[in-house]
Amino acid sequence: MMLGEIRSHHPEGTPDGVHMVEIAERPLRAFRLPRGALGDAPLPELAAGGVYFLLGPRGRPGGRPRVYIGSGRDLGQRLALQEDQPPFPWEWAVAVPLAVPRVPRFHKELTKLVQLHCHRSALRARHHEVVSPEPTSPSLVPAFVERDVAASRTAIQTLLFALGHPVLGTRLQVVS
Repeated sequence: MMLGEIRSHHPEGTPDGVHMVEIAERPLRAFRLPRGALGDAPLPELAAGGVYFLLGPRGRPGGRPRVYIGSGRDLGQRLALQEDQPPFPWEWAVAVPLAVPRVPRFHKELTKLVQLHCHRSALRARHHEVVSPEPTSPSLVPAFVERDVAASRTAIQTLLFALGHPVLGTRLQVVS
């Protein structure tokens, strides 16, 4: 089964530069926000937990663009914190709210596990210099959460690629 049609638009009421992409018939969306627009972007979707990518310029001439991969409960609050105390001078943030799994108490483990898989994929892809430390693996991960992670990572890779940021690689895969 293919992921589906990718839809892209500018969310109503948000400043210029804010962009949203989604995969039709999937509950996954990615929001690209310029650093200066975080406080002006009324996006209730960012109140959910998920993963985020901070994207910045090359650290040195001839180097690769830099990325910081994080996760948290309230993406809007996390991004505001990263704007005030940045890990490096980033320009864009891509936030991917994750749907709550069948058992809501495992949402924190799901976000941590997706962050871990995205971090490892970014290291393998070698398109960006990953400046975030590798996250720790959650201690308890039910089998149904593990199954959702591979599909989520592939969908996130597709959304990042559609936004012009091939952090997780450019070779897109089919998810069944």
